[in-house]
Amino acid sequence: MRKYLILAGLCVICLAGCGKSKEVEEEQLKLRSQGMEQARAGEYEEAVASYDKALELADMRVGALELDISAYKASALYHAGELSEAIDTCSAILDLKESAELYLTRGLLYREAENLQAAKADFQKAAGLTSSKDLVTLGRLSYYMEDYAKAKEYLEKAPDTENKEAAYWLAELYWQTGNQEYAITLYQSYLEGDAVYMSAYSKVAGWQMDQGDYDAALSTIEAGIAKGNEENLKNLLGYEVAVYEQKGDFATAKMKMESYLESYPEDEDAAREYEFLKSR
Repeated sequence: MRKYLILAGLCVICLAGCGKSKEVEEEQLKLRSQGMEQARAGEYEEAVASYDKALELADMRVGALELDISAYKASALYHAGELSEAIDTCSAILDLKESAELYLTRGLLYREAENLQAAKADFQKAAGLTSSKDLVTLGRLSYYMEDYAKAKEYLEKAPDTENKEAAYWLAELYWQTGNQEYAITLYQSYLEGDAVYMSAYSKVAGWQMDQGDYDAALSTIEAGIAKGNEENLKNLLGYEVAVYEQKGDFATAKMKMESYLESYPEDEDAAREYEFLKSR
């Protein structure tokens, strides 16, 4: 869950020129796109290398594009398991230019590192730099700071053009505060559009499984997997195995588990479950 929020937080800085040639900027954009594709494929070390090449082309000039590339680099570092390096990358960017989005991102990274005091400080800085018209971001920040009443107020006032994202964060809010049934309706509404936060599929599928509606859960899982996004894929594939087990289709569960273990051989719990499935 948090991994996808961090990725989303890192990838929202606007682009602008910084006085370099058009050819250099085009090559930087090409390398940035390459890094993004590598990251989506789970090739995080390769993505970091692509972003580094793009940054080297800046020749010590730093503009919005370089900040944007650096933010993607921080995302790739995080997903590669280099949390402290990701934080350091954000800090280096913030030393050059204050950014609401990057304070939000570093706050999420600090929260992942269980440095809650530093996280809250960054969320507060982000809020101070956020436009009063950006109600979704203000709602998110209030949610992260656990001011749920203020978060609800901001998100419910979000304009129609931002309804989908506001619906997701309202779903998160209601889920966190215990109204999970209503949260699920909001997640489902969110998933009807072009979803960004893949964790919504897991939330809905997990709820449907808890209700014993395995066919609906399987439909949700398959829709999430079909997105082809590495984010949350492991969780969805694990749910898929569990659904077939609950449906009593152990042959398919075994086949799905074999595929899962090819991708995630380090998952010891899954390996033990596979031994059980082989005995069915």
